[in-house]
Amino acid sequence: MFDLIIHNGRVVDYKNHLDQVTDIAVKDGRIASIGTALGKAKSHLDAKNLLVVPGIVDSHMHASSWLGGPDSLKMLALAGVTTAIEMAGPVDSVKKFIKENGTGLNIGCLEQLRPGVNLSSNHPSSQEILRAVQIALKKGAFGVKLLGGHYPLEPESVDTLFSVCSENGTFLAVHAGSTKQGSNIRGMEEIIKIANGRSFHLAHINAYCRGAVLSVEEEIRKAEQLLEEHPEILCESYLSPINGCSGKCIDGVPESGVTRNCLIAKDYEATTEGLRRAIEDGAAFVHERADGVVVLANKENGLRIWQEAHTDVPMSFEVNPGLPRFYFATQKRKNSNHFLVDAFCTDGGGIPRNVIVSSGLSLVKLGAISLQEFVFKSSYSATRLYGLKNKGHFSLGADADITIIDFERQKPIHSFVEGKEVLVDGHVKGTGGKFITTNEGLEACQESGIVPYLIELQDIFSYRRERFTNN
Repeated sequence: MFDLIIHNGRVVDYKNHLDQVTDIAVKDGRIASIGTALGKAKSHLDAKNLLVVPGIVDSHMHASSWLGGPDSLKMLALAGVTTAIEMAGPVDSVKKFIKENGTGLNIGCLEQLRPGVNLSSNHPSSQEILRAVQIALKKGAFGVKLLGGHYPLEPESVDTLFSVCSENGTFLAVHAGSTKQGSNIRGMEEIIKIANGRSFHLAHINAYCRGAVLSVEEEIRKAEQLLEEHPEILCESYLSPINGCSGKCIDGVPESGVTRNCLIAKDYEATTEGLRRAIEDGAAFVHERADGVVVLANKENGLRIWQEAHTDVPMSFEVNPGLPRFYFATQKRKNSNHFLVDAFCTDGGGIPRNVIVSSGLSLVKLGAISLQEFVFKSSYSATRLYGLKNKGHFSLGADADITIIDFERQKPIHSFVEGKEVLVDGHVKGTGGKFITTNEGLEACQESGIVPYLIELQDIFSYRRERFTNN
């Protein structure tokens, strides 16, 4: 007796080279059988004319008090996501949202290293960096992230951060940028030079190809060259035209370097007054909560929300050109069948751009990628980036994380995490969730009253070595 049988769906699994109309059975939260005439189950679901794929993984999103907010987890579930990585923290707020606003998803978190928050300045000592890293891991983060585009460090301190993480086996992700170079193609060049062959995760390749320094086409070619020359770097790309950043201003200027860059790109002054004009003109979109999700406010509401919050609100700009979004989603490495960029992401969550399913399947319909490749980039490869060996595929005994999609409408209909309902007929039913962490974060999970999902960092680093060799 199985717990669940999903009948008649088009089951697509990259790892096991599966693409056929068949049934899939679940027992005790695991994939138990695939085939026809599987027998009895406590529950049955007819997926005729629907696509059944391993649970969608958002490899870079935001669901914290800094960016994303409490509606993030509902928005992810509505987008068919079953596992997601919060790429900034603060980690304590992410755990709080899982407990109070959870929708049944697996959520991991990197803790931001930020001057004025957990670092004393933009030139911290190695001892201070190590202490901040150790605190982050104890809180449950499985690694740390440098928000170089938003809150940069001096280049020498970035090098120190790489040394600390390398020496201690810590997962490091970087939003490229420093006090010397911005969040652009020069910042990408700089961070790769500083890394000097040390492996790291480079966040959202799109951010460095917006035409801020060279033409968009030249920046794409430069980014491609850098990734070809440095297969030790892992990265993701997103498919949405909008970004996400902070509207907070201090002493007459936006606090975040990314926000300042966006204003300049849109021909506004990088000042509080320039941001106000951008909101009034509809060039900057303030985030607004509506019916349990976040939407982009209209000009009038946006200005009011920004002013009432004393500027401290999330917002978005339409700054991601179509060409790099398409190129990095589809491009393969030279003389290889491996993708240049490892996985899809949204940089979304609580930012309204959770479009992995809708935009990813548009690429399939265009013939730019195959359906198997969509599954690879939206699930299987993303799980390898984070040591989630039992997710992203339908091998017997794998976690029964499943997303069921209406291919024609490019819309998630149902989803399950370890066999438990998350999305039912397009409505979120899941609650709670698991927190992806390491052994160092177990105590923090117990104190927070949330369920841990343990990973081994060695699995991540082993995959990196394997991938480096293959590329």
